[in-house]
Amino acid sequence: MEFNNTQLFEKPITQIIKERTSIRSYNSQPLDSTVADKVIHLLNESKGPFDIDTRFNLVNANLDHIDSNLKLGTYGVIKGTSWFIASAVKNTSTSLIELGYKLEKGILYATSLGLGTCWLGGTFKKGEFAKVMNLKEDEILPIITPIGYSSESRRLMDSFIRLTAGSKNRKPWSEMFFNNNFSKPLTEALAEEYSIPLEMLRLAPSASNKQPWRIVKNGDTYDFYLEHTKGYGKAFSYDIQMVDMGIALCHFELTSIELGLAGNWQQLKTNIKELPPSTEYVISWVKK
Repeated sequence: MEFNNTQLFEKPITQIIKERTSIRSYNSQPLDSTVADKVIHLLNESKGPFDIDTRFNLVNANLDHIDSNLKLGTYGVIKGTSWFIASAVKNTSTSLIELGYKLEKGILYATSLGLGTCWLGGTFKKGEFAKVMNLKEDEILPIITPIGYSSESRRLMDSFIRLTAGSKNRKPWSEMFFNNNFSKPLTEALAEEYSIPLEMLRLAPSASNKQPWRIVKNGDTYDFYLEHTKGYGKAFSYDIQMVDMGIALCHFELTSIELGLAGNWQQLKTNIKELPPSTEYVISWVKK
């Protein structure tokens, strides 16, 4: 079964995107198993831009003997929930993009159901989560997210972490969106009907808020590039910014579909011969 926006969201995707935020403090309300099953079903049945296999499982830290008070670097401490969504995928660029796309779609769906989540990237290959997932030799476990009901009294640390991580800040259009080539910024007026999908992409979460995506409008095509942050992510065993790209594709596509802007993802030969440093072409959205 393939899911579309009509089946998923009972309110505008633009509203859901703006409502989504990283939740680190949860209350003790038990997670509704029916609601959780809907999220997991969506994650495992959705198709991303590359239609690559991914696995998602709902993990109960209490039952699976995992410390649910996770402290993961700048992500802070996760408190108040024992439920997590864990992911498994092969360590390739396209697989990581696929994972980012699907998980963000599930997270937005969870947000629409009143649930809180928080993207947590790390190396979990040898941890308890990997054991629960029965991780295969050719798989990695790059991302987990807690899931539950947000605490009404959000801890001050939540706000502090969001502030220091720059989650309230986003790059301006002129640094991310371009017209024909990387020397000409794309304005909202030039983007016309795609100004809203691009703005929703601009609001997408990314690791350490690096916002590595770059988009070039080329006629009826939007070419998506990834500008790698120099030296970033060396602590990981995978390219976490490819996951960021998947999140961006999800925001752009879901918003476009809701607005009735037909298109599909294709890998093309672009006409830009000299790219900015550390920048690579990923995929294009081709208008129908």
